[in-house]
Order: sequence, then C-alpha cells, then structure tokens
Amino acid sequence: NIISNIKNPFGFFWSIKRVIKMKKRVKIIYFMVISLIIIVNFIWYFNFSSTALNKKDEKAKEEITNTYKDVTTLKEEINDKVEDNTFYEKNVIKRYQNRFSNKDIIGELSINNTNLRVPIVKGNDNSYYLNHLINKKSNTLGSVFMDYRNNTSDRKIIIYGHNSNNVYTEFNILEKYLNSSYYSNHSTITFKDIDNTYYYQIFSIYKTDKDYQHVNLNFTDETYKKHLEWLKNKSLYDTNVSIDGNDQIIVLQTCDVTNEGEYIIVVGKKIGGK
Repeated sequence: NIISNIKNPFGFFWSIKRVIKMKKRVKIIYFMVISLIIIVNFIWYFNFSSTALNKKDEKAKEEITNTYKDVTTLKEEINDKVEDNTFYEKNVIKRYQNRFSNKDIIGELSINNTNLRVPIVKGNDNSYYLNHLINKKSNTLGSVFMDYRNNTSDRKIIIYGHNSNNVYTEFNILEKYLNSSYYSNHSTITFKDIDNTYYYQIFSIYKTDKDYQHVNLNFTDETYKKHLEWLKNKSLYDTNVSIDGNDQIIVLQTCDVTNEGEYIIVVGKKIGGK
C-alpha cells in the first residue's frame, strides 16, 4: 500500500490526511471525556459539600430548637445567669436571653393548636439573622426575626423566617395556611415581648412575587387604612374577619418553596393583650 501510495502521491497524501483527522478526533474525544469527568466530579463534590453543610446546619438548628423547649419548660442549667429568680421564672423572654446570652431576643411567637413556639430576635439590619441562629452562630437556616425598623409596640410589626422543603424551619407551618381548611383551628397568633402578651387574629393569607407593599412601615392614618384594606383584599380566601383603620397588625413572611421568588404572607390583627 505504501509503495502504491508513493506511486500515487495523491493517495499517499490522502492517507496522511486521514491519519491526521483521526488523531484530531481522538484528541477531541479525549478532551470531551476528561471534561465530562471533571464536570461530574465537580457536581458530585458540590452536592456532597452542600448536603454535608445542610446536614451540619440542620443538626445545629435542631439542637437550638430542642433548647427552646427546655427554656419554655423551665429546664434551666446551673450556670445560667439569673439576675432575679422570681422575675426569671415568670418571664420567658428573660429566660431566652440568659440561656442564649443574647439581648437581641425581644419576643416569642406562637400559634394556637400548633407546636410552634419560637423566640424572636431583632438585629441592626434584616440580614444578620438570615444566616445566624439566636446564639449568634453562623447557620444557613437562620432565625425568626423582627424587622429591624420595628419596635414591639408598633401598630404594624413584621416578622421573617426561612422555609425549606427538605429541612425543618419554624415557618414551614405558614404553607399550611394556603389551604383554607387549615385556617379555622389555627387562626390566632400570640406574640409576647418582655412586658406584654398580644393576640392577633389572622385575616389575610396570600402569595406575592412582585408587590412588596407588605413590608412598608411609613404611613399616614389615611394611607394606613388603605393599606389594611389592600392586605385584606389580597387574601386567597375570605376569613370573615373585619378590619378598620385603627387595627394594629402583625405580618409573617416566609418563602414559597414550590415557586422560586414567591413569598407567603400571613397577616393578623390585634384582638387583645395583657
């Protein structure tokens, strides 16, 4: 063949071109295989690292929530810093502050006929407690926190919390309100601060991905009244709860894990306190 190719130089050069093309193809295939291996390994490592991190954060979060229960059932550790034993025993907010060494804890939130009972923190911004637990340790699951612009006595307070479809977070429970049948037996929110206990009746449940009027806090009396009506009208279903311009409200916000970029909003009006 070689001799015949020499006699036929065009055939000889054609054979060389075929060899060169074949080598190029082999190089391309080799490069593609190596690239695929690198990509697969990167994806595996990323998923493994993310899973490991989530598991670590989930465990830390679980330990914290178990400690909530210890605090609310008065299972105090010997080394807790007790300033006034009588006041300490009666005031759950003070117990939280002492247990977690954190004066950012300003309240406690619960919902009737549920197991939700969670301390509320307030930072200097709305970012810190997105990824910190109430003991101030970094954690992607974060804490349930009040808007930094709020005081507990404001006529409108906003509380934020994470949601997740694969790990426990306190505000997972808000998803249940998307079903109207859940509402009737779980319609009362209780919020405690260090001095008072307030009760709110839920009057609006809705989802949003564009309009964030629910986070507004600056109103005149007239615009506040319109804002309450707007919140009422946004509800996915009628709760048969009336409102007026003098109502004080609480707004709970979490992510809707079924629709990226959407939020679940639950709004209650104050119906009493002590």
